[in-house]
Amino acid sequence: MDLGLKDRVALVTGGARSLGRQDCLTLAAEGCRVIVLDLNGEGAEETAKEIAGGGGVARGYEVDITDRPGLAEVLRRAQGEVGPVDICVNNAGLIYTLGQLKDMDDAAWDLNLKVNLTGTYNVTKAVFPGMRERKWGRVISMASIAGLMGGFGQTAYSTSKMGVIGFAKSVALEGARYHITSNVIAPGIIGPNANLSPLYERMVKRVAMQTEGQPEDVANAIAFLCSERARYITGAVLTVTGGMDLFTF
Repeated sequence: MDLGLKDRVALVTGGARSLGRQDCLTLAAEGCRVIVLDLNGEGAEETAKEIAGGGGVARGYEVDITDRPGLAEVLRRAQGEVGPVDICVNNAGLIYTLGQLKDMDDAAWDLNLKVNLTGTYNVTKAVFPGMRERKWGRVISMASIAGLMGGFGQTAYSTSKMGVIGFAKSVALEGARYHITSNVIAPGIIGPNANLSPLYERMVKRVAMQTEGQPEDVANAIAFLCSERARYITGAVLTVTGGMDLFTF
């Protein structure tokens, strides 16, 4: 199935490992030229080298998405070397702390929102004007099942991801007349990192399919939403949870 993505330029934040790395590999396999951004510059370059080794086009860059001047400079260089951004995948994020509200450190709250929500804003704002000018674009933002349902001990993380959903829906409205779509992926329990949690067995029991997902499951959903086949889908939240967000006994 041709998704119509050949030679589109895709920017992926947090592309050095895990979900972000797979997003880069999957989009490259669909013919995208990939800009890999990560706080881990060496990891970003390794992802880009893997793509290039397979015959694709990619460049990796070290950047902190909360540093607006630094981000602007890196994006200027990256777009000069790879091309203007057509696809923006806001994957970078963190769960900085797990703890109840009564015990939460204010700095932990601030950092969650700064990276997960404001970082998504920073990157999207930087590339959105160019998409408007060219009258085509795809913005994919990463939320979480916790952004739909809340999470015990995840007050800051859940709030930041709920904010991402509101942000993405607003971007969808602003981009609609310019053929720019903005959608959200809300993953559930995704391996292989999920099994590092001491609550792994308990979490998987909540999944209707009784198993974890894999990075490819998320990346394939992203590739579809970026494609011409999804051109009439915008403002949507696509859950990739194996049914974890469904009520089950």
